[in-house]
Amino acid sequence: MDLLDELKFSFKGEVSNESWIKDYYSVDSSNHRILPELVCFPKDEDDIKISLDSAIKNGLSISCRGAGTSLLGQSLSNGIVLDFTKYMNKILDLDLQSNCVNVQPGIVKGLLDKELRKHNKFLPPNPASSNYCTIGGMVSNNSSGPYGLGYGSILGYLQYIDFIYSDGKKGFAQNGLCDDRLNKFLQPLFSIHDEISSMYPDVSKNSCGYRLDSIFTPTFNPQNLFAASEGTLAIITSLKLKIIDLPIFRSLYMVYFSSVQKACMYTSKILSTRPAALELLDSPVMDSSIKSITASNNGCLLFIEYFYQHQGEINSISKLLKSAVYSEGKVVEQAHDLDSINNLWGSRRNALNMAIKYTVGNRKPFTIFEDTAVSIDHIYEYVTDVLALYNKYNLSYVIYGHLGNGNLHTRPLITDSSSSDDLLNLTQTKMLHDITNSIFKKVKEYRGTITAEHGDGISRTPYIKNVYNSFILSYFKYIKKSFDPSNILNPGKIVL
Repeated sequence: MDLLDELKFSFKGEVSNESWIKDYYSVDSSNHRILPELVCFPKDEDDIKISLDSAIKNGLSISCRGAGTSLLGQSLSNGIVLDFTKYMNKILDLDLQSNCVNVQPGIVKGLLDKELRKHNKFLPPNPASSNYCTIGGMVSNNSSGPYGLGYGSILGYLQYIDFIYSDGKKGFAQNGLCDDRLNKFLQPLFSIHDEISSMYPDVSKNSCGYRLDSIFTPTFNPQNLFAASEGTLAIITSLKLKIIDLPIFRSLYMVYFSSVQKACMYTSKILSTRPAALELLDSPVMDSSIKSITASNNGCLLFIEYFYQHQGEINSISKLLKSAVYSEGKVVEQAHDLDSINNLWGSRRNALNMAIKYTVGNRKPFTIFEDTAVSIDHIYEYVTDVLALYNKYNLSYVIYGHLGNGNLHTRPLITDSSSSDDLLNLTQTKMLHDITNSIFKKVKEYRGTITAEHGDGISRTPYIKNVYNSFILSYFKYIKKSFDPSNILNPGKIVL
């Protein structure tokens, strides 16, 4: 009996090794391609255990997948891929009294949003891919999005997680409590958690490495270990998440600055007005509708949104913002009803697509360092450093993202090596290597992170050592070895 027949014999869901299925699951939204051995669509925990047993028996890796929106190859594997979107995609319970929702990992964020809106509730983390990304994927990457400024990442909403260890045993983690096995794994960290936390990046968003700093802050929250873990520790089967009331009133302002650096100079003043979101869009990734608003092909726009409870607050908010951006910033558009706000945000959500599609001739965007974050105290200096590097190598670039968190997505535009001669390939590779090392050196100097929300995956895992010292890295290896001694769970991510 071969592997396919072996799985099909007792699997309730579906199993496939058809070439077109394997080809489809060999890619995600990154530039990596890895052909899996099998693709499985589990229906329940028993199917997951069967998959794990087969993976161990046959010496295969096993990786979990949601919508495949990961940008760095997180869900790619040459072994077994588990797709949760087909069957394990349900809302299991919605408790409006305790403001919690219990879901399976394969539920799409946009569908959950739709259901929560019926009850005037929402889950604030909202990445650009929220119309199709899954909650399991969001937890695995510790996703956040525009409202990360006012509401944090999904790590802050985890209440309870059911999961399966690599050997098929069940586990759980919740506020203040976890199964005995997990508690044993975490014991060595109890006495040194303050020391560990002091060595983490000084940023408001971080998805680099295991979030050991979040387990004991401010109380024991073992479920937080699974945020940003990229499926390398266990397989999540259900999650309970905190939800909150939708804001009664919202206002969105678009403010024009003549350059990204000018906008960075005003960031601290704008943050003093307490916005829920502060996003930046540079001219190359603006769509035509936005450019018509600015009446300029240069400069950048800030999207600044406020949530508030009393309609009368809007006048004071408007005055505070105009004062904060004076004299370089100009309010060019504003919206105070939901339809208008959503229309304006549509252009910001298109920024990633614009960045990916934006080409001149055969130039393509390069993505290794596109998700760094530094403290707002250093954002002006950091952006100046990055732009100086682009200028040094005479590169065009795109830049956009979550300015309020010091998390700007930036990509140089480079010649596609597939249409270049060998000499240019070598020159280009060295240039990109030099730029990456220079940028990551600056990130470390400012105690920033190389990945604020997109995760490590295949692409950035080799660079995690640029963020953490050997002490922290040793505990990453300890945690991985404890959970997954056979290294079958999504190997090659976070710990090499």
